[in-house]
Formats: sequence, structure tokens, C-alpha cells
Amino acid sequence: WSDGDWDAPDEYWNAPEFLAWYATNSSVAETAVWNDRWGKGIACHHGAYVTCSDRFQPAEYLSTEYFVHELIETVAYGGNMLLNVGPAADGTIPAIFWDRLLGIGDWLKVNGEAIYATTPWKVAQNETDAGAYYTLKGNTLYALVTRWPKNNQLTLRAPTPTENTRVRMLGLDEKKESGLAWARLFDTYRGRLEDAGIVIAVPALTPDVIPCQHAWAFAISNIADHAYEDSGGDADTVDLLKAK
Repeated sequence: WSDGDWDAPDEYWNAPEFLAWYATNSSVAETAVWNDRWGKGIACHHGAYVTCSDRFQPAEYLSTEYFVHELIETVAYGGNMLLNVGPAADGTIPAIFWDRLLGIGDWLKVNGEAIYATTPWKVAQNETDAGAYYTLKGNTLYALVTRWPKNNQLTLRAPTPTENTRVRMLGLDEKKESGLAWARLFDTYRGRLEDAGIVIAVPALTPDVIPCQHAWAFAISNIADHAYEDSGGDADTVDLLKAK
């Protein structure tokens, strides 16, 4: 991952020769990734990963919430987030950078299960209305919610629950994590009811017991193996919220 795109051309850095070796003959050639900053005029034109313009904002520091949301969205779409933390000239890392790194780490301590070793869900990557993004691991679907659900009810249209579906919120104690109440969401279409998603009863948590800040992860296991397709009907919650 180079940053040599200032005044010297790629020949000055011997970039063409190095990258040819790296991508074809090195020990990591089969999984090699490189960026587009290997000489003047190369940026946004050549590279396995194209960066184009920087996010350099000297008068503005991005918040921990921003980074957590960026991480969630990136992983939901099958990517990896590369966060560059530049030290000062004496090798120290400024306190505000420490704060952001520790904040991301605190969030991952609670929700890492929904990030590490997951894959994108082929049915849907996100739901805009709910502020939710999806990841998948085994038979567990994770809904990572970037804003707290209105009236403590999380409505998700993409997952189709079954009788064996179980929902838990990552970070709650074992007793509360045993299962959240949920209800089927149905659409009325041509006079019949069709599955339209799930409504999850989110606990009303006070600041002293809420597991984390910025975003919250819900593990939904044993959902149906087919996708719900929006029929354009009116959605109704038919069953009373029931503990599973």
C-alpha cells in the first residue's frame, strides 16, 4: 500500500518491476492487492484498488460513530476497511486517534461476532428504512442497525422467520440474550397473507445497561432459506409479539 504519487514518476520508484513481481511471482501473488499510488499520474488510473481522492480533512476529525457505520457498511458489502492512522514525527499517535481506535475496539468487543468471519447475505445487504445492514455466518443472520428502532420495534422486511427462529441482541447478559420477542410481518396480497418480514421487540435499555453505542447487532437464527419479494401489498403484524 504505497503513497508515492507526489512528484516522482513510477519509474523513479521502480514500481512497474516491483508490482509485476508482487502480482505474479511473490509468495502472496494469488491474494495480492495493491493501490494506485505508485508514481505521479498513476492515482485513479492503475491499481487493483483505486483510491482516487483522499478523505484528508485537516480541519475536521471524523467521529467514532462514523467509523463504526463505515465498518458495518463495508463488511456488509463484502469488503475490508483499511484505516490509516498516521503517527507524528516522533512516532507518537495523537490522543484523538487513540480515542477513535479505542472506540472502534470497544464496539467490536461487543459486536465482533457479527463482523469477523462473516460473509455478505446474498438476499439483501441493507434495508434503508431500518438503517440496517446484514452479514451472515452459518445459519445465523446478523442485522446491524445504525439507528435505534422507533418505539423499540425493529421492522425488517428481508428476513423470513420460521417457527424455530430465535433472535438475540449481542452484548446483553445471558438471561436477556436467551431470546427476544418477535412477530411475523405479513402482506395482504390478492386476498391472502404472505410473509413480509419480521418485527423484533427491542428491549428498552437505559444508558447503564445498553451494551454499546453507535450501532447494535441482532442475531437472527433459523430463518427461511428463501427471500421475500415485495408484492406491493399492505404490511400488517398479525401475531402478537411472542418470546421465542
